[in-house]
Amino acid sequence: MCDQFKAHITESTKRLATKLKMHLAVIPGGLTSQLQRLDISVKKPFKGFMHEEWAKWIEAPTHHVTLAGRVKRPSISNVCEWVKNTWQRVKIETVVKSLKKCGISSVLDGSEDDILYEKSDASSENNHEGDFSGSDNDFLGFYVE
Repeated sequence: MCDQFKAHITESTKRLATKLKMHLAVIPGGLTSQLQRLDISVKKPFKGFMHEEWAKWIEAPTHHVTLAGRVKRPSISNVCEWVKNTWQRVKIETVVKSLKKCGISSVLDGSEDDILYEKSDASSENNHEGDFSGSDNDFLGFYVE
């Protein structure tokens, strides 16, 4: 499953999918909350927690700066530590509930089918304050030497 991002629906992508014996399903616009539940329930709080890790790092007084006064980008080990800390903050229950809401890991007897239609925002289960719905470019702007 993929969204309508141009790179996802090019002829070369379709050929590759066919070669790999995969079937592409393109999600129509506006259906992310129903069909890409993990984007809403897991990815959003994950990005928010990553933003918090970055904010702690950028506010620390121990940065190396360039001669022009720009902050150098964080090291790979810094970023790996942020990812580790962030995944530890995402609750397992949130991931499980999100998968069930997508119908991915619901039991086959139909007893959990009502979960698909419940109104909830699983991202709030992570008790994450603030709205971090910005783009992936939020973390750009570091100077690379």
